[in-house]
Amino acid sequence: MMKDLAAPAAVMAVAIHLLWGTLLSHDISWYLISTGWWLDGVGIYAEILELNPPLAFYLTAIPVWVSRVAGIDPTVAFKGFVLVLAAVSLALSQRLLAREGGPTAAARPVVLAVAAVGLLLLPIADFGQRDHLFAILFLPFLVMNLVSRPVSGPMRAGVAVWATFGVALKHYFLLLPLAILVCQMVAARGLRPVFRVEYLVMAGMLVLYVAASVVLHPAYFDSVVPLTLQVYGAFDAPFLFTVSRAGLPILLLLVALALLLVNRARPQSNRVAVLSGAAGIAVFLIQSKGWSYQRIPADLFVTMAVTWTAVTLSRARAQWWPMAIAFVSLTLLLLPALRQGPYQSPFARAVEPYFACAPGERSFQIFSSTVSTGFPLANLAGATPANRAPTLWLFPGAAYRLSLAKDPAERAIYRATLENARARVLEDFFRAAPQLVIVDEAARKPYFNGAAFDYLAYFSEDRAFAEAWRDYRRKGQVGDFGIYAREGCDPPDR
Repeated sequence: MMKDLAAPAAVMAVAIHLLWGTLLSHDISWYLISTGWWLDGVGIYAEILELNPPLAFYLTAIPVWVSRVAGIDPTVAFKGFVLVLAAVSLALSQRLLAREGGPTAAARPVVLAVAAVGLLLLPIADFGQRDHLFAILFLPFLVMNLVSRPVSGPMRAGVAVWATFGVALKHYFLLLPLAILVCQMVAARGLRPVFRVEYLVMAGMLVLYVAASVVLHPAYFDSVVPLTLQVYGAFDAPFLFTVSRAGLPILLLLVALALLLVNRARPQSNRVAVLSGAAGIAVFLIQSKGWSYQRIPADLFVTMAVTWTAVTLSRARAQWWPMAIAFVSLTLLLLPALRQGPYQSPFARAVEPYFACAPGERSFQIFSSTVSTGFPLANLAGATPANRAPTLWLFPGAAYRLSLAKDPAERAIYRATLENARARVLEDFFRAAPQLVIVDEAARKPYFNGAAFDYLAYFSEDRAFAEAWRDYRRKGQVGDFGIYAREGCDPPDR
């Protein structure tokens, strides 16, 4: 076991070195703060307008709670949490590979080393994103379905429980276990694989999760889901753009497919590996955003597909060149990831000096549709964000659709959505009395698809806001964002 995990341990040491003292991405930074609000009694979905299902809050609550008990920075606690999850998944994968068959003893360390690189270094810029957590938690499930010997029922059930915490983070992730199941059904020429304990456990857990979410968080289904369906399409990218962002994983999937076809033995595990890589790419494409963190499962599972098909072909032919192909494939993904390095936020570092108050006494509000405007600025500056939402995500879709709508009834719907969104923002403004307000003043704002929109002009239609805004003075500009501030650190008397 120690020999198998030596390379993964070295990879983890490199990851810790790279992550030391760095910021986490905007989404994770938002979750660390909003989960803290939730633990303090602020309701998610009823008061915190987050569009993703609740499991991400429950998982983030673990490191946030640990950070409070231990008195450490939540960012440090979260990094440690993710590293522990990765270590557990790698240990589970090693146990499956070592005890239940699979590659030879010489190949096991290679497979585990590649898995460690895929889990810890390829996603270094998006460390801890939900897609990253899914990749970590699902890896042992994939390995379990690659090994050649049967795995015991309790082990299969345990691995399924572990994987389901990843699958439940996004409904798109269901494609991975479904792809594996379909592959097994084709091989079995029937429905018998459907009744394996791992799929029954996963299905049962997912049903319970949805039922519990309905009971515990009805506002998510009553309010957030309808709003998401109405306006979130504005964040979709053109399909060809999304495909272009998946160009390298698609190329490497073709490499894995070629290795599969060259292997005359055609082991079933190769089909599972290649189909899992294809499902990872499909998950990326279906989300229609082209965001880098959404490619994490595709990168990992395509890399695993190339490695696994190379290992089996190398064993079948007793030749080294398939492993050389796997090494080159991994390098093609790894070098750009290492060149980019951990997450950086030049915007946050440029805005932080505008705070006049001491850390812990700072507050701000963003008028922007991009999460990266407010986070990790809040974490870096020790400032309290006024918005009880990661970003003003309702405005782009509603404004864009309003600009296209001709029917009076349809226009009334989108006007009402905008007015409701404005009411939420202004409620946060008057509750927090932010010392700093950061306003997107670009003529063409992200995700508005060309629709004209002026945050300050629209908000100033509210008389109370227009009166309060007189206390703010423009202090500077960072990119397309105007920086406005009021005097003093204490809330003004209103």
